[in-house]
Amino acid sequence: MQRRTFITSLAAITGAAATGVPAAADHTENRSELDLETDDGSHHPGPPRFTHTGRGFVNPNFDEENIRDDLAPRNPDGDAEYEWSVVDAPSGSSATPTDAAVAEFEPDVPGEYTLELDAPDGTHELTVRVFPEEDEDDPRPRVDLDAEVVEGQVLLSANAMAPDREDIIDEQVDVEFYVDDRDKDVLAGDGTVSASAITEPVRIHAVAVGDRHSVSDMIKLVPEGDELHVEHPYKAPDWVENSIIYSIFTRRFPEQQLEDGTIVGETPGFDDIADRLDHLDELGVDVLWMTPFVPTDRGYGTSEALGGPHGYHKTDYFDVDPDLGTMEDFENMVEEAHNRDIKVVFDLVINHASENHPFFQAALDPSHDQHEKYYDWFRWDEDGNREAYYGWDGIPNLDHENPEVRQWCLDVVDFWAPKVDGFRSDIAWGVPNHFWKEIYQRVTEYDSDFFMLDETLPYAEEFGAGGFDVHYDNHLHGALGAAAEGTAEEILEAYEDRFRNGAHPESLFMQYIENHDTDRYLEQHGFMAQLAAGTATFTLPGVPMIYYGQETGLTDWREPMNWGDFDENMLEFYQQLVDLRKSHPALQHRARVERIDYEADSDSTLAYARYDPETDRRVVVLLDFSDDSQTVRIGDYVESENLITGDDAGLDVNEQHDYIEVDVATGIVLEADEPTDFSLPGNVIAEFEQPEGTDFGPGNYTYPATEEIPEGEFDLAGVAIEETDETFRFEFEFHNEVSNPWDNDSGVSHQHIQVYLNDPDAEGGASEARTGVNAEFAAPYQHVLTAGPGEHTVYDADGDIVGEEGDYNYDPEEAPNTIVVEFEKHAIDYLPEAGMAVTVMSYDGYGDGGVRAVESEASEWQFGGAEHGTAPNVIDLLTAEDVDNEDALAYDEDSHAQLPYVALGDEEIDEEDGEGEDDDADDEDDGLPGFGVAAGAAGVAGGAVYAANRVLGAEENAEE
Repeated sequence: MQRRTFITSLAAITGAAATGVPAAADHTENRSELDLETDDGSHHPGPPRFTHTGRGFVNPNFDEENIRDDLAPRNPDGDAEYEWSVVDAPSGSSATPTDAAVAEFEPDVPGEYTLELDAPDGTHELTVRVFPEEDEDDPRPRVDLDAEVVEGQVLLSANAMAPDREDIIDEQVDVEFYVDDRDKDVLAGDGTVSASAITEPVRIHAVAVGDRHSVSDMIKLVPEGDELHVEHPYKAPDWVENSIIYSIFTRRFPEQQLEDGTIVGETPGFDDIADRLDHLDELGVDVLWMTPFVPTDRGYGTSEALGGPHGYHKTDYFDVDPDLGTMEDFENMVEEAHNRDIKVVFDLVINHASENHPFFQAALDPSHDQHEKYYDWFRWDEDGNREAYYGWDGIPNLDHENPEVRQWCLDVVDFWAPKVDGFRSDIAWGVPNHFWKEIYQRVTEYDSDFFMLDETLPYAEEFGAGGFDVHYDNHLHGALGAAAEGTAEEILEAYEDRFRNGAHPESLFMQYIENHDTDRYLEQHGFMAQLAAGTATFTLPGVPMIYYGQETGLTDWREPMNWGDFDENMLEFYQQLVDLRKSHPALQHRARVERIDYEADSDSTLAYARYDPETDRRVVVLLDFSDDSQTVRIGDYVESENLITGDDAGLDVNEQHDYIEVDVATGIVLEADEPTDFSLPGNVIAEFEQPEGTDFGPGNYTYPATEEIPEGEFDLAGVAIEETDETFRFEFEFHNEVSNPWDNDSGVSHQHIQVYLNDPDAEGGASEARTGVNAEFAAPYQHVLTAGPGEHTVYDADGDIVGEEGDYNYDPEEAPNTIVVEFEKHAIDYLPEAGMAVTVMSYDGYGDGGVRAVESEASEWQFGGAEHGTAPNVIDLLTAEDVDNEDALAYDEDSHAQLPYVALGDEEIDEEDGEGEDDDADDEDDGLPGFGVAAGAAGVAGGAVYAANRVLGAEENAEE
């Protein structure tokens, strides 16, 4: 669907007068070298908000489960006054913001609200779009917004991606566009406007709307000379998406000797870390993330019982820990990292402070002259107990509803942003979401290459879209642990959660097997599984992270780095992973993931492909998390070299069945062509042969006159059934080559096969064949398998679908006479002991049940020979050796043919068992247009796509 809207007017955008961030109040002098601003320094609260009823902008005390948000002035002045109000709301709403500078607001009616913020620099409007209440467990759509200039006007293009990546286009997904409240003057006045008339930047937002609403996307239209450029402010810096992060526990990374947890000799510092940067350089990492190195009461000497010297209890945010050196030492270390093209990330902790921070000490001391002020800097319950998550009383939570706290936090941001290349934000979920968005805009306007990583567990999609570039993928982390316990398939499900959960299309995910808050994977799961898990993090789309010592064999979570005692085999493997990740285009972030057909002897094994359309390069990744190697089987479309090690992978090719076997221990990556399906040889449980010339129904049917249904087309030659661990495979062979005059995607135009199964141990069932067959059975059937151009499905006797769709295959080159269909055992596990009736009809998209009827006289498209309305529409029937088709399909004026079964097992079928619960199994197969042409819907890779286009400013929307 396309929508176009033309700009109707443009007036010059007059930004609010710049108001710089004031110097910090008496909490401390502003110690930042820079005085950054968000936007132009205005107090405007930022971009429009999108939510649903039941989820307001609230920041509740002692809530460890939900992300939090609020309404707040940007560039806050701790001494200023601010007031919020609702100036427009949907009918029936009584919602109002709380009476505070940083307010909460819980909209109660769906619709569009306009809120006003009265601030020292004027009055600012904020749009809040509220959708009906949603089930937050449901999948969520995504939206990707872009624009271009078409014939002098701006055309907005929004791709709305339905939540299920396998779905076809979801007609219920729509797109709404919003001009940023800060830029609304652009649309004032009358008349159409050309793109060249846009003289100031304009921000446009889009949100996809279906059963749920998406995280919003934004573009910025920026005039530059005679051109209009489109910027994507929510896109991570280009260097991030293919980078590799190395995380260190700062006070345990440099070389040291411990006795009873205490360092012997001098404490190592920034100089010692700088001396070890060559290790990172040789490994090939791009980013060094350091746990906190500012003054702390959890520095050197902290016992292991208290978590070791982690540094997250900060006592000063504007200096470095003197035990590590001076600020000059730190800056020299950063310079050494930059000389090796390694960026340095600062661990930003603004959710809380240490209980020994001077501010909190003042808050605790009623006699302190600043007690009342600093008491309001922290959060308390009604009884005066400090708020701290999960019982972490040593790190009380800051109160971000206090504008002065926000002002101080921004001073911290301003102080460190010029010194480092990015922030990892500790306990990001504890800080209001839109405060992070202000920080993101602030630092990226200062340095467009600045990087933001959030610790939000579980990850929150809302924290993308202008809040953070990269999220912890805790779903994948959990799946990697589960894989070592034997459920490797969860890895791909965790990756696909990103799409189901509606992550912003530009959101990146950090992929890790361990970090400073978890046990070591090697200690938990062993050497082989650790390498397999590491391979997964380097071969899935995302940003791989190595926790110091992961690559060298450390087993304790926060122990000193094992300098001089590396596991060289493990280190070599990780170096090879890094090299492969960086060099192969199919392993870059934007190369897509493909599920492939594979077989393995263990659930600890996984296979998938990565494909890069730009270079047409593809790899297959094989992983095994068990202690011993496992055999994996995939189609014969891969090369033999293991791209990780450069060694031969030892492929064993089965040419007869077109697949390869390979023993996988840890991980293997193979260059690949386009994946093909394959079938393993199974255990043959039944084989039947049928003489030639039985395709005339009860003996007198004649073929249609059209040459497109050639005589002999339905002459069944035999049926074979193979059993594998999970499936039954049916091979239907015909005496003549199967034709496909209508170019059906299945490769088959005519053969409509239905297999009726009689379970000798079951009660009930149906005796009347499916719609269009026009026959009955001497004993009831419990299931029907359909195999034809229209469908390949398992039905029960009531006509309900059971189990997954069958895998239908016809290869005109290898087996031009044979149709193969494979069904999961599921509901038909009794098959080896069943009775079976195989009927062959002619497929007709217009016919009842998709079956071509037999008339009294043959015509261009109809079979002839039916003497009564009771004549079966069965052209051929599999029968036992001693049963003639003419007898098996016999009928008369008053009764239908009673079709017999052939026995698969030893038990004889009681065909005198009376009628089943005659059940009009009236499952009509909808007729499909055209003879033999099956209507199908192809999935769209990466999600079903709905396209919405709009030209800025149009009054009318035209749907195409």
